[in-house]
Amino acid sequence: MRAAGALVALAVGVAPVAVRAQSLTGTAEGFNLQRRVYYQGAVYQQAGVWYGAAGAVRLGPVRVALSGMMGTLSGGGATNPDAQMRTTAASVHIVLAPWFAVGVQAEARRFATDAGITTWRLVGGNVRLEPGLGLAGLTGVAEASVLPASSVSGGPSIGSALQATVGASYTPPGSLLVFRLGYRFERYDIGASGASPERYEQFRGIIAEAGIHLGR
Repeated sequence: MRAAGALVALAVGVAPVAVRAQSLTGTAEGFNLQRRVYYQGAVYQQAGVWYGAAGAVRLGPVRVALSGMMGTLSGGGATNPDAQMRTTAASVHIVLAPWFAVGVQAEARRFATDAGITTWRLVGGNVRLEPGLGLAGLTGVAEASVLPASSVSGGPSIGSALQATVGASYTPPGSLLVFRLGYRFERYDIGASGASPERYEQFRGIIAEAGIHLGR
């Protein structure tokens, strides 16, 4: 709540100087990823493809975004069973410059396996960079999220969480289409629970988006 209040205050302060832009973006996305779990000195790996959609609205210095993805991860063996996964995220940013925004992010991630259902709920801060790359319609995209506030149902707690994406976005001149391609990395430190020691999870892979962008 304090972080959200600080962002509101920041919006009021920067509104007179922020770029007054309005835009709407909607994309379909796919994430070809690998999950690595470090547990009791061993590494267990799974792979899969998630599909989903994302949308963002910008009004003046405020940008609001929603996204959702789902898919299956398989190949981890009995210790790390196949999982049906669904993730939903929302963020609110203050745009301090056309290429730079800071904000807060909330995310829920659901794992369904033969052993049961576990749900993660994560909240934290996000920084987003979109610098120009010297060609019309081509920009870089870099995002980083630190999500220190978490709650878990059906499993041990998360000590820390980090998400980062680096890539590029292209909108052909005179077109409403937008294409994005990037590499995404996530790291979660899972605390010990009862007789189970702590473990570390990574999600990483190529993420691609295609859709429509209106406005500027």
